[in-house]
Amino acid sequence: MHIAWLGKKSPFCGNVTYTREVTNALLDRSYQVSFLHFAQEEEDRTWWGCQEVPLPCLYKSQMYTIPTLTASKVLKRSLQELKPDLVHASLTLSPLDFLLPEICTELNIPLVATFHPPFDGKRRNLQSGTQLLTYQVYAPFLAHYDRVIIFSQLQRDVLIRVGVPDHKLAVIPNGVDVQKYSPGYSQFTSELAYEFGGQRLFVYQGRIATEKNVEALLRAWKQCNLGESSKLVIAGDGPLLASLKPFYGEEHNIIWLGFVASEQ
Repeated sequence: MHIAWLGKKSPFCGNVTYTREVTNALLDRSYQVSFLHFAQEEEDRTWWGCQEVPLPCLYKSQMYTIPTLTASKVLKRSLQELKPDLVHASLTLSPLDFLLPEICTELNIPLVATFHPPFDGKRRNLQSGTQLLTYQVYAPFLAHYDRVIIFSQLQRDVLIRVGVPDHKLAVIPNGVDVQKYSPGYSQFTSELAYEFGGQRLFVYQGRIATEKNVEALLRAWKQCNLGESSKLVIAGDGPLLASLKPFYGEEHNIIWLGFVASEQ
């Protein structure tokens, strides 16, 4: 089976990791994968062993991408040439998300999406309201995808409420690669313990963002007051880093590592 994967290569975010891990798993299982992503001329064109197809864009960030006016034509022409058995889009990416169902219907190619945007089901503030708006905007278009992969029953309930048919949704919770992450000796842990002291290390690894509840973790850590023998290590970057780091520091036995590129 030949899968055309439309995803992100940069800037680094959870969507990039998701794309890398799943495409690698597909390649390991002997599937053919073509990787389509937005790129600017000066970018490095190396990837994970996939055939790579760059799509032109004007701007891209962790949240969204602005494609050029010719990007949809490049995408359609690329799919015509690649002739994949299936197209997968890791959303949200760009305004092309809304054109994909029409393009794939015209080319008679099944279209699957993984829908990543965070949401707060309790709608407690402006940000959670903005997140729900994203779901409301995307719902009419997701209804025309053949399948939409999501990560929880709560997310499924939200999408059904805003108009995505139940039979289009497939709940596949996030998991852990037990070959990479398993109990055992860790050089990383040993080096941290040597540098910062402490007999017990607690680690948060991920994006520093509202939907991850990092601030709640930090408040709970301070209240537990576990003493000098315990350290909380925060590995990751994100929009809340600058506002949280000044108030939760080494005096609270909290170590901020920032983004760690090495998986070793």
